[in-house]
Amino acid sequence: MKRLLIASLFLFASSAQAGLLVEPYVGINLASGENGASPKTEYDQTAPFLGARLGYQTFGFMFGLDYTKGMEGDFETKFGSTTSTVDSAQSTMGAFIGYNLPVMFRVWGAYYFDTTLEQKSGTGTGDEISGSGLGLGAGFTGLPFVSVNIEYRMMTMDEFKDKATGVTSTLSGTSEIDYNQILLSVSLPLDL
Repeated sequence: MKRLLIASLFLFASSAQAGLLVEPYVGINLASGENGASPKTEYDQTAPFLGARLGYQTFGFMFGLDYTKGMEGDFETKFGSTTSTVDSAQSTMGAFIGYNLPVMFRVWGAYYFDTTLEQKSGTGTGDEISGSGLGLGAGFTGLPFVSVNIEYRMMTMDEFKDKATGVTSTLSGTSEIDYNQILLSVSLPLDL
């Protein structure tokens, strides 16, 4: 009986501190990348984005899924002395785990199992490059109901899909693109 009482105490205490995490966010994405070819190709993009984290949190810990949808923005490609710009949009899906610190800060890490950049203008409209990567983030929660966040994402783009032919090819070695992003955002972390 004593063990049952102790077990139920932990169960009720856990459920009192646990909840569904719903966190919509909006921000700006500052991204750049390059491949390892010689001469290398460099990429730059700045675009607004929307996203949401959906998960579970208890005793400060949080985990779940993260989805980011970038709006169309200029995607600049520089190869040698030639620079071209097209519109592109990025979508990213991943899983995160983090912790809400007791002093108005929160931190998290994420594995993004799918990120895709789709070209929205120019001769390659509909072409996609995709890959996966990791992210680290931190948020300031000192404002009521709002978190001001910064996140660093390191993506490896290793697949190209040509919309015109439907052919998907693997980017490997020097054609693989290392794509790094800094995301500045404001979110509304809701504990339901």
